[in-house]
Amino acid sequence: MKKRISYECLLVNGPVKEKVKYKEIGDHYEVKGVHHISFEVEGKPMRIQYDDTHVHLVNDQSVLHFNKDMRVPNKYTLPYGVVELHTKVISLEYREGTMKFIYELYDQEHLVTKAYMMVHYSDIDEEGMPS
Repeated sequence: MKKRISYECLLVNGPVKEKVKYKEIGDHYEVKGVHHISFEVEGKPMRIQYDDTHVHLVNDQSVLHFNKDMRVPNKYTLPYGVVELHTKVISLEYREGTMKFIYELYDQEHLVTKAYMMVHYSDIDEEGMPS
């Protein structure tokens, strides 16, 4: 079902903070307790699937997996190449229309980045405006 999707992510690297925000029209549906959100940013696909313990994030060619109960290795595509970092979920919660997600990225045992993500989705009317 078409939804207005608001995506925000704050990445904190020590004193350096980077904020990413998108407001797009996309889709949301739920199957067997798994939420599926998809939208495009500048022609590139963004997909998020989540439930109580897992998050699966696809951002263009990056595919990331998160598990609330364990550290998970992921390959991150950076401007200078591909790097394997481990992810640790700090917090994962959702209520109707909003998912909040906090995770940390580690290079071996060294904390590289802490990420704060929020995704909100709401209905749109026939003219494409929030209802």
